[in-house]
Amino acid sequence: MPILGILLLCAQIACAVHAGRTGRPFFWIYLIIFVPMMGMLAYIAVELIPEWVGSRTARRAASGFGRALDPGRAVRQAERLVTMTPTTENKATLAEAYLEAQRVDEAVSLYRETLTGIHASDPALMQGLARALFRRGDFAETEQTLDRLRAANPEYQSAEGHLLYARSLEEQGKTDAALHEYAALAPYYPGQEARCRYAMLLDKAGEHRDAQRLYREICQSVEMSPRHARRLQREWYEIARREAGG
Repeated sequence: MPILGILLLCAQIACAVHAGRTGRPFFWIYLIIFVPMMGMLAYIAVELIPEWVGSRTARRAASGFGRALDPGRAVRQAERLVTMTPTTENKATLAEAYLEAQRVDEAVSLYRETLTGIHASDPALMQGLARALFRRGDFAETEQTLDRLRAANPEYQSAEGHLLYARSLEEQGKTDAALHEYAALAPYYPGQEARCRYAMLLDKAGEHRDAQRLYREICQSVEMSPRHARRLQREWYEIARREAGG
């Protein structure tokens, strides 16, 4: 037992020293020292394992926990990268971090900054700007940005961009145009969100029979899916089941 205690103490000290030397946020040192076992395990899971494994899956698994412990971490890291290397790619990463942190005005400004020179019509950057504008409630400018994207990049296809376009029309009260876009989007959009939003707008427009048909199709499709797919579509399934009277 004393040996185990000594080993744990050594591991705790090693983690605290590592956190300090590698410039991790100070709260990690506090957790490791004052919440010995849990703090050390959290540090290993969030900071060390993703580095050791280096896989996208590991980083994704740890990112949610990391954001909960330190919500500003992604922004700080992205800001540091832009300060060191102000490339368009790094600025786009920072814009996404701002958007995730609800700093929408800063995301809009930074996306505008990236859309210059050879990147002036970059479809990913234009879609990022449109996403930020939508989050800010600038629905007309969202529509205009996506129209410019399509004009500049006629071969570019994005289900998420198409959904954003349909939603921007709906938010402006352009119901007929939004219904047209949802009808084109629903058959190829992955998941049930597009079909569910299409059904809800049909209901608002008084097309109750078509809306009910879509709600039933959504329910049947989700109920026949594997368990993990049902979990992913739970929000839209619950809406469809409620509206279908299930």
